[in-house]
Amino acid sequence: MRPKMQSQIKWFLILIIFFLSKTNITFSQQTDLYVDVIVDMEQLNQAEQEKLSNFKQKVEDYLNKNKYHSDKIPTIRAQMQFSFTSADASSSTYQAKVFIASQREIYNPFKTNDPKFTVAFRYLDERCQFYYNDNMVFLKNDLRFDPFLSLLDYYAYLIVGYDEDSYYVKGGNKYFQKALDICNKVSGNLNGWNETGGGSKPSRLQLVQEMLDIRSDDFRKAYFEYMWTGLDSLAINKTNAYKNILDALETIGKVKSKEVKTYNIDIFFDSKANEIAETFIEYGDKSVYDKLMAIDRSHQSIYEDAKKRAR
Repeated sequence: MRPKMQSQIKWFLILIIFFLSKTNITFSQQTDLYVDVIVDMEQLNQAEQEKLSNFKQKVEDYLNKNKYHSDKIPTIRAQMQFSFTSADASSSTYQAKVFIASQREIYNPFKTNDPKFTVAFRYLDERCQFYYNDNMVFLKNDLRFDPFLSLLDYYAYLIVGYDEDSYYVKGGNKYFQKALDICNKVSGNLNGWNETGGGSKPSRLQLVQEMLDIRSDDFRKAYFEYMWTGLDSLAINKTNAYKNILDALETIGKVKSKEVKTYNIDIFFDSKANEIAETFIEYGDKSVYDKLMAIDRSHQSIYEDAKKRAR
């Protein structure tokens, strides 16, 4: 059973987003995701671009009309940007970089200002290769692997998993497992799925395996604390919220320091560094930025700039 209060607040948060957003979703059409798909085809020729004329609508319909959560939930807002890099007309095979981002509102019971949002998951997948044809059947089937539809499903499950983790400790387990199940259906070495091509970024298999590894438990608990007892508590008790955020970041920093590779922690800091820096602008003690730079060395310049502006 989910904690009742957390569940109620989660509904409250995203219903506010719903009413403030101009979307075509109605209560009778409540879906798990509302994904805005952006398509960049500048690197393709005119003939190749014409074959993708319905791509945006088909992908949005697929993601926004299918079920990814086991329960009825408030709609999660997200964005996917497909930047096509090449196409093979003879086989209708495309290569693209795909940027994925999801967000949720930061809890504020007083609603004295415009709502603020926080990123739940943000990632750039640079190794996507798939078959696409305007006449292909867009049918969700978790029992069958499809290089394109399974790619969409994989990131849909990650979006849901990260969203759940932001409200409940390890709440996203079953959705990360579904993403792992997709990876385990891959036959052979497929681009981006179970091999990295020698790059620094993980394969999709590595990314979700790490999230489900017991060694990520402290990170996932700290992620929840950063979001729930940290950001979501700033409007209620700022002093406690600041402490909870710092405690969570210190825990994440310790996990990173003792592991050889921490893909999900790197994703966390890449997407959160600016937010973290801005959160402490009015903290009242500039030395906090020295602590942040020690925890997250990769984004030192961001913290240095914020320290100069801090009050």
